[in-house]
Amino acid sequence: MPKQIYDTQTLLEMLKNAKKIKVVKRKNYSKIKLRIGKYLYTYVGAPDESDKILSDYKDKDKIVYY
Repeated sequence: MPKQIYDTQTLLEMLKNAKKIKVVKRKNYSKIKLRIGKYLYTYVGAPDESDKILSDYKDKDKIVYY
C-alpha cells in the first residue's frame, strides 16, 4: 500500500533516497511517485507544481514521465 506525502519539504528530503521517480501529469493534478526501498510514496499536487519541485533535482536519469 503506498504512503502519501502531504508536505513539499518532506518530499524534497525523500528525493535524495529515491531509487526511481515517476511523474504522472493529468489535467487537474500531477502525481510524483517515489520508490524508496520496498515502499512507494506519492505526492499529489497542482499540474505545474511537479515541474517546479523537480527542476532543481540533480539525477534526471531517475525521472520517468507518464
